[in-house]
Amino acid sequence: MKTQILDINQLKKFSDDKRHLEIIWSDHHTKISMICMKPGQEIVTHTHHGNHIWMVVEGQGEFLTGGKTKTIAPGQIVVVPALEDHGIKNSSSGNLVIASMTSQGD
Repeated sequence: MKTQILDINQLKKFSDDKRHLEIIWSDHHTKISMICMKPGQEIVTHTHHGNHIWMVVEGQGEFLTGGKTKTIAPGQIVVVPALEDHGIKNSSSGNLVIASMTSQGD
């Protein structure tokens, strides 16, 4: 495998209908997805068999877990342990962009 540099600004895509999720890199073990959400769009709470890592790239939103909500902003990394429920909502007036890293198949 060769080193790659992924440019988030060139990979961002938004949809008026629902959040846009696109796998931007993967191998046999890991995948990285770009999640772009307009105001009001969300990822409903769910779980994974492995850890889930979200890095907030642009915008602001609400991280949901265990019935609690925490504000997330650019530069923050959210590390969710396996089997913990989690979701994100863009409750702001601007766009929200997140890089999501999970185990392949999760």
